[in-house]
Amino acid sequence: MHNNKRMLDTSFSIGNVTIKNRLVRSATYEFAADNGQITPQIIALYKTLAAGGCGLLISGMQAVSAGAGISPAMVSVASAHYVEAMSHLVDEVHSKGSSIFIQLNHGGYRTDWRHGYDRFGVSPKQVAEDCLYHEMTEKEIYSVIEAFGAAAKCCQQAGCDGVQIHAAHGFLINSFLSPYFNQRMDCYGGTIENRARLLFAIYDSIRTAVGHDFPIGIKIPFSDLVAPSITLEESIWVCQKLADKGLDMIEVSAGVTMDGGESSFSPIIQDSSQEGKFLAGAVQIANSVEIPVISVGTYRSPDFIEKVLQETPIAAVALCRPLICEPNLLERWQTDRSPTVCVSCNLCYRSQGIISCQRQKIIDKDL
Repeated sequence: MHNNKRMLDTSFSIGNVTIKNRLVRSATYEFAADNGQITPQIIALYKTLAAGGCGLLISGMQAVSAGAGISPAMVSVASAHYVEAMSHLVDEVHSKGSSIFIQLNHGGYRTDWRHGYDRFGVSPKQVAEDCLYHEMTEKEIYSVIEAFGAAAKCCQQAGCDGVQIHAAHGFLINSFLSPYFNQRMDCYGGTIENRARLLFAIYDSIRTAVGHDFPIGIKIPFSDLVAPSITLEESIWVCQKLADKGLDMIEVSAGVTMDGGESSFSPIIQDSSQEGKFLAGAVQIANSVEIPVISVGTYRSPDFIEKVLQETPIAAVALCRPLICEPNLLERWQTDRSPTVCVSCNLCYRSQGIISCQRQKIIDKDL
């Protein structure tokens, strides 16, 4: 390559925001809010991640309303003093030269109903022996659409560089997109045009709230990895429609569970041949749009990432679990090109308190 400069170390743009390199920290739920409020531990986590060198940090999913979260340990944009606390977090990230997008979400069937959160979904669903989620009414749908717009405005006021709509992994928006969950007989069910109606309305709500100069991204699957699933062709159509509306970035994932199984968005990989497990779908979406597409899922080595960036239309690669294990991974890769020590065991998702590498804790305890 010219000047021996690696693609990974070059900048790219999302809307009017320049990202200093092509390594993205994919949204990772922190397990550390205090009844929805940002804590010092969360601020410290993002300061550490920014110091590690990632060009773009995407926050753990944040609830767009008081009833949208999956736990009181999930940050809620509707919590008291959110803008003030998020401004402090943003300042810490910017001081290290990184950018930050906030991932906005409604938990759908995974909301914390035991704490009185929302108990509705795209279609009726029994989520526990004593808890039935009802099919969302038009009024509830409009309330969620408005909540996304208001939440994005708060992120903008806090100085964030952009927002990402979470439309993957079995949460509310994805459940509308996916025929696996969506059994509706009205204008939100059936064809992909109908199943995408909520997502399009949410995008419009956010764009109206933040204006045209504030980047909006999306996290979307090329497949739900279950049957029936949104198809790749349907995902491409949705992405093209959003790009036409002014969407600034797409992150492509897959799967609706986090159990490490066949339908998991956090698959357990056995060897290096399984790197970039969701890459093929991301490449096909990237070939269909003119905006940056980020690929996420089982990236482990800098040489493989470099190959992806050089040989495909993918604009950037996103990591989640490796940066829980090694927040300074990109910095290490400047001199040590060995793969991440993360083995994709998913024990980090069992963290008590702020998310951390539990396998390393077990190893340290045994030493």
